[in-house]
Amino acid sequence: MVAANEMVAANEMVAAKPPVAIARERLLQLIMSSSTTAMDTTMYTAIHGGMNSVNAALLTLLQLKYQNKEISPFEEHGTIILLYILTSVVYSTVLIALLLRAQQLQGTLCLATLEHICLLSGALACDLLLLILAPPLGYFLLTLLAFCGVLILVIAAISKKARDLIRNVSQRSSPLNQAHSTASVCFQNVSQSMDGVPSNHNSTDQGSGHHTTTATADV
Repeated sequence: MVAANEMVAANEMVAAKPPVAIARERLLQLIMSSSTTAMDTTMYTAIHGGMNSVNAALLTLLQLKYQNKEISPFEEHGTIILLYILTSVVYSTVLIALLLRAQQLQGTLCLATLEHICLLSGALACDLLLLILAPPLGYFLLTLLAFCGVLILVIAAISKKARDLIRNVSQRSSPLNQAHSTASVCFQNVSQSMDGVPSNHNSTDQGSGHHTTTATADV
């Protein structure tokens, strides 16, 4: 009865919570139940938490900048605002995918690609706001992000070529290893057979000498 009452109370508490709070709790449970280490989880949470804090601060500064202006940022910087919305959608989508499927994608190339896309899109969203608030700093960070993106693509291409090269070398070396092992076995068999031939001759010679001695004694 006590357990039933506790279950009813828990269900009533869940029903009383808003859907956003329930989704937040489930998301935290998924994060805590992942197979990543504590250090990786802390670092991952700190990076994205700091990125979201910077994003919120830049949005607040943007509102303060255009608070007393008759023109809105959508009218003055329509293209940048549109790119900001797109990058924010990409960042949120990839982050949710990582939180939900990180355990299934553990140790795969897809996981590393999604992590890089998530970090770059989040940083780009913050940089687009800096292009409106502080254009020189925004353009500098945009150049730095472009360089980092190109560097990631180059490293990914090099790693792919290296994996293909290692796979080809391993496939070519496997027949050579089989041939070497076969030759070693044949050499061992031949050496064993050659070692057995002199021992047979020696035993034959010893047997003939024994018979000769016996005949002489009889005479």
